[in-house]
Amino acid sequence: MSTIELYADTIRRSDADLHRALDDLSTEDLRNQPAGEGSNPIGWLVWHLTRTRDTISASIAGETSIWESGGWGARFGLEGELPRFAPADVHLFDPKDFATLVGYFDAVAEKSLKIVEGLTDADMTRMVEPTIPGRPAQPVKNRLAIILNDNIQHIGQVSYLRGLIRGHGWY
Repeated sequence: MSTIELYADTIRRSDADLHRALDDLSTEDLRNQPAGEGSNPIGWLVWHLTRTRDTISASIAGETSIWESGGWGARFGLEGELPRFAPADVHLFDPKDFATLVGYFDAVAEKSLKIVEGLTDADMTRMVEPTIPGRPAQPVKNRLAIILNDNIQHIGQVSYLRGLIRGHGWY
């Protein structure tokens, strides 16, 4: 199995874990902050990991993000310059509804997987400009590692929060 195949398989598995963790959650569940204002609700975590994956994947491919090309900003009511949500402000993010949040995730997951599957081993060392101003350029392999780490970390958090909100384990 190549590095790219391993990466694609791992990201598919984490995506499936996210879908299981989100299964049957309500919009209120997505907004719930179990530890009070300032704690990350499930909807915020899913949006954040999706937005990170979207911007990094687009930068690797040299394309526009799904957020921009698919009109997702308007769907979330966040047109124009995206706010940088500080920890105290995460409660201001509104996932709108389950279909909007998961629709954005699914669109990004599909596109990013196609981007990854189109890469070669030689692409792994190609430098990519940062998505956050002031940060250094990094090789594709480092940018992909950020996506994978973000996915796994935040999907674990989503699964844990689901248990807190619904009163039972992972899923």
